[in-house]
Amino acid sequence: MYSSLLLGLAVAVGAPGKDAPKEKASIVGTWNGEKAVAGGKDLPVPEGGVSFTFTEDGKVMVTEGKREKPDTGTYKLDPKKDPAEIDLTPPPEKKEKVVLGIYKLDGDTLTLCFGKDGGARPTKFESPEGSQVIVITLQRAKKE
Repeated sequence: MYSSLLLGLAVAVGAPGKDAPKEKASIVGTWNGEKAVAGGKDLPVPEGGVSFTFTEDGKVMVTEGKREKPDTGTYKLDPKKDPAEIDLTPPPEKKEKVVLGIYKLDGDTLTLCFGKDGGARPTKFESPEGSQVIVITLQRAKKE
């Protein structure tokens, strides 16, 4: 009897229940630029690449090319919207507008879409010719 009780307990404890928490997909981490389209035209990846690093506490760093200092700021997400929204806020000393965008996360691919120069928030992940919209595709950086 004792062994059947232990076996039953082991099966019950080891089996994931309906209420087992699922790990939420997160943009936290470093993402490397794969491609970008602005106004319907492909943009070249700068020499040295582009990366976005999002932290858990709402900070973002954008490293571009061979610049010594990354651009910094904060970000705010609203994943409940459809499409999910992202706002990038530059530091106060930059005196620039908040960049309004949308994002989608598909496994290790993050797609960001923004209105250029503080423009209106896009509603689709596309950048038609002549538009002021930029679509950036990033891949999650491999952990070392």
